[in-house]
Amino acid sequence: MQGMDLTSYRAEFPVVERKSYLISASLGPVSLRARSYLDGYMDAWAEKGAPDHVWMEDIFPAMARLKRTFGAMIGADADELAITGNVSLALASIASCVDWTKRRKVIMSELDFPTDGHVFLAFARLGAEIVWLPSPDGLTVPLESYRDAIDEETAIVVINRVLYRTSSLLDAKEICRMAREAGAWSVVDDFHGAGIVPVDVHEMGCDFYTAGVLKWLCGGPGVTFLYARRDLLPSLEPLLTGWMGQREPFTFDLQHLDYHPSARRFEHGTPPGPIVFIAQGGLDIITEVGPGVIREHQQDLIDYLISRADGAELPVRSPRDRNVRGGMVNIGVGANAGKICHALLERNVCTDYRGDGIRVSPHFFNIEADIDRLFDELADLV
Repeated sequence: MQGMDLTSYRAEFPVVERKSYLISASLGPVSLRARSYLDGYMDAWAEKGAPDHVWMEDIFPAMARLKRTFGAMIGADADELAITGNVSLALASIASCVDWTKRRKVIMSELDFPTDGHVFLAFARLGAEIVWLPSPDGLTVPLESYRDAIDEETAIVVINRVLYRTSSLLDAKEICRMAREAGAWSVVDDFHGAGIVPVDVHEMGCDFYTAGVLKWLCGGPGVTFLYARRDLLPSLEPLLTGWMGQREPFTFDLQHLDYHPSARRFEHGTPPGPIVFIAQGGLDIITEVGPGVIREHQQDLIDYLISRADGAELPVRSPRDRNVRGGMVNIGVGANAGKICHALLERNVCTDYRGDGIRVSPHFFNIEADIDRLFDELADLV
């Protein structure tokens, strides 16, 4: 894809023609392609009516296609993937497979996304014990902290490959190796890295991997993928389950559990049909451009963004080294970060904020003019 004209994709996302859209780490914009896929589903629903036709001819094939597309992007086979509603459900499903009377420890960074902590804190009533790894600098967590914490009592090591507040990129492969050596499961939450930092889950060596389409994949809320390592599948019996996680859901067998042999055993109830089509529209574009191309362009924009922040004498709370950062930069603007963020929205500049900093997350369709507009507005607000 060398020499690809990424600006041509701006027309695919109408909102970026009107706004400086620098908030894809919170919500990726909807594309015209996603709208057209959704319209196709709505037309099929309106025309066919009968659920047997719509589900069997449209929704279930669309789910299979979505798994193939995402699987190709992360190096997984489609039957190693489940579709669920969000990372919270994915993590709870994994946690429900653990016998907490044996190994009890869950290793987690204090910089991980809150839902990861909430899920495993709830499992404390079954015996889970969370070990929180501190950050010495507020930016990242060193590998040595994971190495010191992981031991023979560890059940699960949670790894946020890209940290949501700072965009630090962790060495997930090495942490997965540490977990494997100790006999623990590695669970990679890659919601902030999927689509912008290339990954191959088989090569990374994780036991589980989860990411959703809400952010960089421009697929909207409601679809999250859960990868489970193939050789683990036969031993995994999630307590959190439903009829779509069964081998033969349409036998309507109320009285027996018979998990699907594939990762579909991690699926629950009736899936969210419409969002599957929207998600496919976003994923098709991301895979068409390619995470490698996206990363190169994005990091060039971030280098430029950091130079503008330095020129404005605003502190940068994310790594300056592009090799150890994801796709977002946290810029300190003071105690009024929330008010500043909302004022920017009024001026058609979209960012979000965490603490006393605004998070700026350019995507492959952004250009330097979007960043210039941000700093022009910040000059009046900070």
